[in-house]
Amino acid sequence: MGDMTTGSPLKLIVHFTIPLLVGNIFQQLYSLVDTVIVGRTLGLSALGAIGAVGSLTFFVQGFILGIASGLSLILAQRFGTRNEERIHSSFVASVWIALAMVTILTVTSILFANPLLTAMNIPPELFSDSKDFFVTTMLGLAGLMFFSLLVNSLRSMGNTHQLLFFTVLSQIFNIAFDFLFILVIPLGVRGVALATILSQLIVGILCQNYLSRKVPLFKLNRNDLKMDKRELNLHLNISFPIGMQSSIISIGSIVLQLKLNGLGAAAVEGHAIGAKIENMATMPLVSFGVATATYAAQNFGAGNTERIWRGVRASSMISLIYSVIVGSLLFFFGKDLAIALFNAENGESIAYIERYFKMTSLLYVVLSLLFVFRYTLQGMGKAVAPTIAGFMEMIMRMFVPLLFTGLLGFPAIVLSHPLAWIGSVVILTYAIWLVREEDRSSRIKRFITS
Repeated sequence: MGDMTTGSPLKLIVHFTIPLLVGNIFQQLYSLVDTVIVGRTLGLSALGAIGAVGSLTFFVQGFILGIASGLSLILAQRFGTRNEERIHSSFVASVWIALAMVTILTVTSILFANPLLTAMNIPPELFSDSKDFFVTTMLGLAGLMFFSLLVNSLRSMGNTHQLLFFTVLSQIFNIAFDFLFILVIPLGVRGVALATILSQLIVGILCQNYLSRKVPLFKLNRNDLKMDKRELNLHLNISFPIGMQSSIISIGSIVLQLKLNGLGAAAVEGHAIGAKIENMATMPLVSFGVATATYAAQNFGAGNTERIWRGVRASSMISLIYSVIVGSLLFFFGKDLAIALFNAENGESIAYIERYFKMTSLLYVVLSLLFVFRYTLQGMGKAVAPTIAGFMEMIMRMFVPLLFTGLLGFPAIVLSHPLAWIGSVVILTYAIWLVREEDRSSRIKRFITS
């Protein structure tokens, strides 16, 4: 286990982040190869079809990822306490919650796939591929939950080296299956979804075998068939709001996507490619946030709250430096990168891509603070402020496109992203200040009364 309760906060966070960053490089490599394969073999229309249903897909997947992340933060807090019995009971509760959530979401998503996709106002030429991708992805939600729960358990322990190994292995399998199901067995966009599902299932099984052998606390037995309602309630109280936060944000993205789809296939394709590159470029910012969350959770569990704020400062500094560099590069060269990667020949789509980066890239500095502050609060078990911030993101992504797309067109869609970041950061900054002031007051009171 990686102990983050002693030592230099900056060194610990950097040490923890490096394997995450390496894992993200492979994640970006996979995402790049996946997008290049799809774009060059199936065409930009396939990328547009996946992008057209991307917000709806993330609505479901984001909830699962949020649940898994929330459950792992409780595990990290338990590791901070060094209480083995409570660590095991936390893992058991996590498994029960994961099983229940994935069953409900899979059945519901498949049953309502047609009306949901119809409501998305997807361009007719993209609808068939969008439906194939969405339904196949929903059938594989169990693999996503299984994989996410286990790798997040490794993260909660601070075991970044094994986390890196399984993350990289997953991407290697994913790329191999991409070639198999797109080039060898031409399954179209369904092959893209199937490649991800199988890679997650295989690596999830390998990860579970590792945990069972190396960490007895993660080995399930017959006694675990009996549910502890108190533990379930505790874990739901933390993980459910985090899952809802991701879904709340994506509700705004669904409305945004609906308005975007009404602008035509070229706008959808341009936005999808721009967002794809942006997600790859800003993924390290997520890594800094995740490292801070684990750091905050372990120190919160150990009662070392003053160390948390030192870690927040260190993580913020690193994130800001990175965001300035990558934002500047995409501002000047984002369009050229898209042309080189995706062999884009549609001049209208290229124009949309260029406008996308001109309006978002210089505000990555705001996004960097959003991740650090949100993950810090989640790591401390403070779920209310991140949820409110999620509502703010939803509001911005809903109402800016609804109110201004008719007037501004594509820029209204794109500007909703940085406006959502700004609104969220204002709330999170205030929450961080309140929590820190409360912590400072309690430490002064303890000092006076000691």
